[in-house]
Amino acid sequence: MKTTKYLLTTVCALALGALSASAATSRIWTDVQGRKVDATFVKLEGSEIVLQTAHGNIYKFELSKLSPADQEAVKTMKPAEETALELNALPAKASFAMAAKRIDELVISGLVRGNQKMGEAAIKKGEEDRKAGKPTVAFTPVQMNPPCTDDQFVRRLYLDVVGRIPTYEETNSFLRSSSQTKRADLIDKLLVSDGYTSHMFNYFADMLRMKDNFDGNNRVRGFNYMQWLKDNIAANTHWDKMVSEMVTAEGKVWNNGAAGYLLRDAGMPLDNLANTLNIFLGTDVACAQCHDHPFAEWTQKQFYQMAAFFGATSTLMRDGADNQKRLIADITEQLKKQGMDDIAVRRQVQQINQNAIRPNQTNVHDVGQIKTQLPFDYKYKDGQPNEKVAPKLITWSAEDKDNPIYIEAEEKLGAGKAEEARKVFATWMTDKRNPRFAMTIANRLWARAFGVGLTASVRSIDNVDESYNPDLIKHLSKEMGRVNFDMREFQRILYNTQTYQREATTAALAMGEAYYFQGPMLRRMSAEQAWDSYLTLVMGNVDKVKNTRADSYGRAIDMDLDKTTVQTLGSKLKALADLEKREQEKLGGSLATATAATVKNAKSGKKEEETMMDDEKIVTFGGKGKEMLKLMRASELEQPARGGHFLADFGQSPRLVIDGSSKAGSVPQVLSMMNGEAQLMLTSPDSLIHANLKKLSPADKAEAIFLTVLNRRCTLREKDIAKKEIQAHGEQAYSNMIWALINSREFFFIQ
Repeated sequence: MKTTKYLLTTVCALALGALSASAATSRIWTDVQGRKVDATFVKLEGSEIVLQTAHGNIYKFELSKLSPADQEAVKTMKPAEETALELNALPAKASFAMAAKRIDELVISGLVRGNQKMGEAAIKKGEEDRKAGKPTVAFTPVQMNPPCTDDQFVRRLYLDVVGRIPTYEETNSFLRSSSQTKRADLIDKLLVSDGYTSHMFNYFADMLRMKDNFDGNNRVRGFNYMQWLKDNIAANTHWDKMVSEMVTAEGKVWNNGAAGYLLRDAGMPLDNLANTLNIFLGTDVACAQCHDHPFAEWTQKQFYQMAAFFGATSTLMRDGADNQKRLIADITEQLKKQGMDDIAVRRQVQQINQNAIRPNQTNVHDVGQIKTQLPFDYKYKDGQPNEKVAPKLITWSAEDKDNPIYIEAEEKLGAGKAEEARKVFATWMTDKRNPRFAMTIANRLWARAFGVGLTASVRSIDNVDESYNPDLIKHLSKEMGRVNFDMREFQRILYNTQTYQREATTAALAMGEAYYFQGPMLRRMSAEQAWDSYLTLVMGNVDKVKNTRADSYGRAIDMDLDKTTVQTLGSKLKALADLEKREQEKLGGSLATATAATVKNAKSGKKEEETMMDDEKIVTFGGKGKEMLKLMRASELEQPARGGHFLADFGQSPRLVIDGSSKAGSVPQVLSMMNGEAQLMLTSPDSLIHANLKKLSPADKAEAIFLTVLNRRCTLREKDIAKKEIQAHGEQAYSNMIWALINSREFFFIQ
């Protein structure tokens, strides 16, 4: 019994040790011997008081050991535990510091509950083991990780916000700063940078399966869709507006980039709906396309009722079929006059049709009738095969039927036209009062910052009360609504939390095991983070090198098929060919020239983001033709990268499924790191890291390499190893050191 009581006391004390001192009353306490200490009142347990010092240490002792005045003061104090559990919504104009503090409190309260639960389970297990004569295992409560160091923070923040490691200058500037607000200031700076846009694009491109070439027979290019996303991220368009524009978009993709969302799955409305619900509402209903969901309450009919909101939407202009036939006939006649045989003519016509005609028929628009119907083999009693289906919204709980957004949607459906159904759906989905929309994107951004979401999968949040921290995920949902879906502001709050600014948890999380967010999880860089970090070492900041294909593609391909002749079509085909030619002409910039320009601009006092190459050529390295590496950020390269490219080898998503990227290791990765072209870039004397070393004394070079590659100063032991390496191999030692650090676990993992 004593063991049980001791264990419960330990669980409570150590768990509460993580509570924020700001969550309760802090004062100077005096004991009966006159000794004083600055501490926070945590709680009173019978005749014992629990205090927490500024260092976070917990002390539990008899109240009688305090001075009479302090004993009286305790009677009026509110326990920290209760304070942390007051979860009322923050004021609309709450500062980011207030919002971050509330999140920290909720993390702590979740840790307390988790430790209590695990402690009770440990007690039960210990009693069972003792009865069975087995040795008992002591339970160690989970505690919050220590605060991270400045070098850990600067590297982590750059990787999480802008998707690359900081440069030597950026690292030095931050580490040397003595400002008390330098962390918050850096967060603010990075959230409005070009790198933020680039890195956010990579995340959403993976989620939305963005590609240069859409799947299907209509060879529509995705350039304008991707540029639309980048422009909206840069402008900080709020998430609800972005999603609404994608779901309600009309027209051709080069006239309205948001139309790319529906055109990505052109001709597959059921798949598009399943993706929509999965991405934006955290509901996995793909199974319900074919039968009632085996693990959820979704029925097949409910799925088709939701699909009916898009039942009047088409992605192909059927009235353009006559123009298509006319143009194909005219082209065929022209080619035969040129002496082509029938097989060559068919191939040429097919290519022209796919690359130019059909893309101009691909157009998101609404018709006057909802055409959704149950499948021909429908087998349930609530409907008949091929029965027409009317739109009806899904609910997640009994309370949803009284939610005003459902009532408003039903009223609009009753009064509106068929072609308005999609807008009704978008209004319902993106409303703050929707029980899943804000929660889904909040959970996604949390997982992006901490390495793991509050639910086992960010694509399935139906069982909220079974999440790792139900109070926290509900609060984050409210916070997303409070900031009006401003993703930049929401992330600003997350990055300013004490929870984010703690050391990373290095222990692996077993499948099904709860995580209490004692700090971010240690995680490997994504393929895009690794590639962009390589470029940072090779060229410095490359955010100014942009892909400009979107505008050129739209001008080259756009046609009014009603007025298009064979001659017009010929000029468009030439424009498309010239577009590819101009893209090739941009290649060929020299790495040496780019590096020299960066160093020169840096010496002239230009800002870091201005230290770019002077000419307009895209810098390339190694290989020939398609094998040549374009030294541009991952967001500006082909989407997705070709097979064999660094990005493909390191797990970039092929954009076939939602969130399809991988961080698993592989043999091609090892080979690429050891002697691939990316590795050759880094050790090349033309790379920026080598150019920067030239201006340093031998004594400073080793330190500079560590600050550049790992963004920290080297230890005394590492300095000693570096000295011996330099003595043994001379100048070659510096390339060896760079190679060794790049291939280290520390480089590839975000601490």
